[in-house]
Amino acid sequence: MPKSCPTCSRTSNDAKFFGSFCEYCARDKLSARLANEVEVTWCKRCMRIKGKEGFVAPTGRNFETVMGSRFRGYSIHLVKLNRNSVVLDIAEETADGQLSVEKEVGIKYSKTLCDMCYKKSSDYYEAVVQLRGNPSKVERLAASLERYFERRNQFVSKIEREDNGLNVYLSDKRMASEFMSNKRLKPTMSYTLAGIKSGRKIYKNTYALHL
Repeated sequence: MPKSCPTCSRTSNDAKFFGSFCEYCARDKLSARLANEVEVTWCKRCMRIKGKEGFVAPTGRNFETVMGSRFRGYSIHLVKLNRNSVVLDIAEETADGQLSVEKEVGIKYSKTLCDMCYKKSSDYYEAVVQLRGNPSKVERLAASLERYFERRNQFVSKIEREDNGLNVYLSDKRMASEFMSNKRLKPTMSYTLAGIKSGRKIYKNTYALHL
């Protein structure tokens, strides 16, 4: 004897059933269970969105990953990305097979500053490279430092001009040391105590180079 859907009266002769309901009503019920709006944390300075492993570019693929974390237990496929909403194909596994629905979900942006932009706005730095000597060599090395850091998602906080050279302030001292090693430079090193965090002394590095 064919099943009859209690919502629309379609029978199993007319449509596939998921449990007691036809596929059309089952999709409606699935859509009704899903959130109509989700919150996405967004950096107001660099426009990146917050994913599972930090802030990432607002690409379709990254939005799909973020949406997957908001709709746990479902398979998510991004159909369309709009400014304030996404259209998603959302599927769940049932005893009668996979049930999917296409749904437009609003995006509520929670504005903040990502860690990197916060550091930039506060002139954060961990290392200073003091470049002295031949002016053209000093300028070229400063430009090379800036490119090196930007390509690795770090930054130059500021550059101070001195009578005999430049002081270049850098966001990451590990990367500063890496740059020196890669360029086979041998600076004179010194350290300044910047504070104590979790019981550990934090130092800022100074690299002095004469070119």
